[in-house]
Amino acid sequence: MTAKSPDPRIAVFAGSFNPYTIGHADILRRGLEIFDRIDICIGVNFNKPEAHAQARDRLAEILRLYADEPRVTVNIWGGLTADYAKKIGAHFLLRGARSVKDFEYEREMADANRAVFGLETVILLAQPELSWISSSLVRELQAYGQDVSQFLPPIPQ
Repeated sequence: MTAKSPDPRIAVFAGSFNPYTIGHADILRRGLEIFDRIDICIGVNFNKPEAHAQARDRLAEILRLYADEPRVTVNIWGGLTADYAKKIGAHFLLRGARSVKDFEYEREMADANRAVFGLETVILLAQPELSWISSSLVRELQAYGQDVSQFLPPIPQ
């Protein structure tokens, strides 16, 4: 009789990602130290026609960033993250926080996801040097044509 191998530890890293989300690469890198596989789930509102093109653009950029990492998959999902997690057999959500306010929000969501869906959440804090800038600020800078690359750490090779 052979021992059954344990299920892989799969986490869903969800959000309306863009490739400039501050701390995203760091949180994913550290998440891969914990989990066997991480599925990045890009949330999209399929009721908005413009959302399709935006999601496709984000998908293409993020796929490019993680093309050489076989333990990362990237998908678009138009429903609850918990439903996506169940669909792929994940038992964990991976979330990032850049501030105390972010952490408190994520902790409340973690409690709800545990109680309602039975999903555990791992919240990783962004490195301190990344915590002062928000993704919304990056979007504002981009809207005015500003170069945001100065705020982004190099992507680990």
